[in-house]
Amino acid sequence: MSTPTKPKAELVSDKAMTELLKRKAIDFRKAASLKDRDGSVKGLGSYALYGIDHARGQLVVLASEPTAGDFNKYVTAKAKADVCSRYDQVVEYRDAGSHSNPKVTILCWTKAE
Repeated sequence: MSTPTKPKAELVSDKAMTELLKRKAIDFRKAASLKDRDGSVKGLGSYALYGIDHARGQLVVLASEPTAGDFNKYVTAKAKADVCSRYDQVVEYRDAGSHSNPKVTILCWTKAE
């Protein structure tokens, strides 16, 4: 009897798809920040995780935290594998800089086959 394999997340390897996913996250953040100038819109934290559902044309905010420490529980290997099994892709947005000097890293994940 074979052991079922645990789900795993892997980085999206297709450059065009990666650029599309990054653009979706950036566009969402721009639109959301215009809606609410006080910064309380969910999904605008310095550290955010977004689920992408292509069939519904949706970007879903899975996590949005002000600090890396608060965010780390959402991006463990197990947590990413879990959300990748429920969404087409997952976008991890990290801004470790300041408002005047952003240092943004965006990683795009998918379920490993």
